[in-house]
Amino acid sequence: MSNVGDLIVECKWTCAQNRRGARGVTRGPAKWLFAWLALGLCLGAGPSARAGTISAWGYSGEGLANVPSGDDFTAIAAGGGNWALALRDSGTIAAWGSDLRGAVSNAPTSSGFTAIAAGFHHGYALRADGSIAAWGWDSQGQVSNTPGGTGFTAIAAGLSHGYALRTDGSIAAWGQDESGSVSNTPTGTGFLAVAAGYYCGFALRADGSIAAWGDDQLGPVSSAPTATGFTKISGRGFNGLALTANGGLVGWGWDNSGVVSGTPTGVGFSDMAVSTNHAYALRADGSIAAWGLDQYGSVFNTPTGTGFTALAAESGYGLALGPAQPAVPEPSLLALAGMGVVALCGRHLHRRAVEQSALR
Repeated sequence: MSNVGDLIVECKWTCAQNRRGARGVTRGPAKWLFAWLALGLCLGAGPSARAGTISAWGYSGEGLANVPSGDDFTAIAAGGGNWALALRDSGTIAAWGSDLRGAVSNAPTSSGFTAIAAGFHHGYALRADGSIAAWGWDSQGQVSNTPGGTGFTAIAAGLSHGYALRTDGSIAAWGQDESGSVSNTPTGTGFLAVAAGYYCGFALRADGSIAAWGDDQLGPVSSAPTATGFTKISGRGFNGLALTANGGLVGWGWDNSGVVSGTPTGVGFSDMAVSTNHAYALRADGSIAAWGLDQYGSVFNTPTGTGFTALAAESGYGLALGPAQPAVPEPSLLALAGMGVVALCGRHLHRRAVEQSALR
């Protein structure tokens, strides 16, 4: 069957044939057969999570060239000190690049993770129950002071500190408290997203406004936008980048090599990533815009083409996820229930037709 419409037409024809052959006895079952089948197929099938391959460009030393193969990755994170993380759709983690302080070799080997964040030779991963795994360099308690418990929904890693968002929208902070990057973390609830610079933090409120705190060297705190209506935030180094509701970009902080002033104009962007000296943004067609310092080809060697779905940036290199693989529909319980009703009603119709023939 090519589509739901064709199936409905055939179902109607079958019901009509059964009504003529069994003198209307099957009108009730046929009606419910059609309803269950149509509902199950229209509502019951949905695409699985899209996954893709990893593209990397820019600096390739210290093992960064050892990009993991496969087309099953769903998230990427670029770490300071030339290492990186990727999350597979199975919930397992791939790590590569510089293994200083065990950032690569001590990455978790179990499955069931839903998000990743990479700092300066330390990493965080969020489990399905909302608990956080932490590993790597622990110079300032950025690993050992990671909060326990469950119920966290998002994570971010700075140079030597970390943030996590709780289910109520409050923020946990730990690690090096440089210029209040930990102690000045906003209190209260209702935050929707959190991001980290080297010694600062950013958080997105429910009204789309941005909170900024921590070290204001080179302006990542004082120059943060004061408007509302932002939908995404990214932070790295001494910079921040935010996405407006119509897909516009606003950058702030250290304008090293035009990473702020060179921010693309226009609308229709869907994702972005900023580092201390260059940045990327994803257009509606999945192509990538790049600007800032072209260190090691981190700008000029940005991949061309369309279909990319996620970005990550660190000083000297960039990562992209995609092009995405086609989504494969998966039947839900509702669709399976509809198929079950088809089988049961089919048996019922056949039995009643035989009974009616015997009576005649």
